[in-house]
Amino acid sequence: MPHRYQLIERIAFSLVVLSAVACSAFIAYEQVPGVKSAMHTGEDILRQSGEYSFACASSVSNVCGQLPVD
Repeated sequence: MPHRYQLIERIAFSLVVLSAVACSAFIAYEQVPGVKSAMHTGEDILRQSGEYSFACASSVSNVCGQLPVD
């Protein structure tokens, strides 16, 4: 089999697997109530982490020491 057909086959297989994972995640999200609360909790944690990282990346010295840690 030519190399380009192997590449196309790999890409197609990756897309099929990705869509199966997405469908499974959506079904779990809709049917299991614990998944929804965990997703919202994770979203809050990621947002707070992003804000902390953004503040610490500034050029002002010792900015991270001024942020409250909960």
